[in-house]
Amino acid sequence: MKNNSIKYIYIFSFFLLIGLTGCDDMLEAELPINELSSEVVYASDPTAEATINGIYQSMVTNTYYNSLHTILGQTSDELILKTQLSNVYTTNEMIDTDSSAGTMWTEFYKTIYNANNAIIGISGSKTLTPTKAKQWIAEAKFLRAYSYFYLTNLWGDVPLVLTTNIDETSLAPRNTQTEIYNQIILDLKEAATDLPADFSGYSAIRVRATKAAAQALLSRVYLYLGNWTEASDLATLVINDSSNYKIITGLTSTNSPFIADNKEAILQIPYSNVTYTYEGSALFSSSGTYMLRNGNTLFETGDARKTNWTGTTVAADGLTYTIPRKYKNSYTTTPVERSTILRLAELYLIRAEARVKLNDITGAQQDINVIRNRALLGNTTLTDSNQLLELIALERQRELFAENGHRWFDLKRTGKIDEVLSTTPGKIWASTDSLFPIPETARRSNPFLTQNLGYN
Repeated sequence: MKNNSIKYIYIFSFFLLIGLTGCDDMLEAELPINELSSEVVYASDPTAEATINGIYQSMVTNTYYNSLHTILGQTSDELILKTQLSNVYTTNEMIDTDSSAGTMWTEFYKTIYNANNAIIGISGSKTLTPTKAKQWIAEAKFLRAYSYFYLTNLWGDVPLVLTTNIDETSLAPRNTQTEIYNQIILDLKEAATDLPADFSGYSAIRVRATKAAAQALLSRVYLYLGNWTEASDLATLVINDSSNYKIITGLTSTNSPFIADNKEAILQIPYSNVTYTYEGSALFSSSGTYMLRNGNTLFETGDARKTNWTGTTVAADGLTYTIPRKYKNSYTTTPVERSTILRLAELYLIRAEARVKLNDITGAQQDINVIRNRALLGNTTLTDSNQLLELIALERQRELFAENGHRWFDLKRTGKIDEVLSTTPGKIWASTDSLFPIPETARRSNPFLTQNLGYN
């Protein structure tokens, strides 16, 4: 952590620059390209807002638009390479020197560091417009919570860093997952209070957090923690905000939840100066680098998600397999797409699961049917709680495949991971594989970082 902290002392001018190149019509300040002190950065509204935009823009990295999809897809039972060759992810034989996992760790903490920087700098400024300052702090808290959600679900106990003081961050020990979740919940509650209710202040561009983003992520957190009432209530707040959010129907290549600024999108990653995504142009291209392990049997006949969100490829063994193809744009101008990290369909599935746990069977059926009907499937007639939970898990696989690690986390949080992955072909599974190894580079820099069980 110490080396990374030193590196990011100079983050101000870097983020001001990339903040200006992304979300162009939201930023109009002309900023110097040389290094700026925090006093200068947080002295005026334009420069302070530029730093917040810069944090979002810094998320256009391999971690956010690649690794969260592919590494977690492979460590679960979801994705396998078209070549059908095994690797440390498909076999669950990761080691602490794995560079991709190490980069993920670094990128999450980079986001946290810069969120902390913004929170501290904006809070200490006496020259910013108070209402705007509150919003920017709320955005930084949301981004910090988002990063910690992934850190604790991938690595378990991790350092809880709420400062930019190098003396503290460089030797921070691991905090318990309970402590991490408590901070996530606190950040999201406070963020929801001060975030804007819609995108009007963001030029109608869905690349910065609104109140619904904080509520949606908090709903997910409560689902993971088994707080069913809170998960349901927060999902309902977003679902009922129909003027801003609505399920996309009639799925086509030009009408999907991954089109820029569509009504289902709650938050998207702000690519700058391009109209395509890495997911569509390279990661899940039409030729198919990754295949869905169970893609040929996952979908019901007539499922619009298979028709519109998948393709086919011939693998090394000469057989035809299903490939993920949710993002369509391959270096062309239309449709404009963005990597989507929060969308409304997940909220219906969260509420359906919470309602089953709360014995609201009718309500759960209604939510499941929203997702099934959008996929051109009939209503469920199931009334047994266990059967409904199995159906919800299946609909989550069908709806959220190859997105942001959902399948990996679902197996973990529902206690199914040992049962499923111990019988998945090609896996060398041990229960300790459910947590990633703490990166060797981080442990070498910080002697107080202990390693997860099952790793040297």
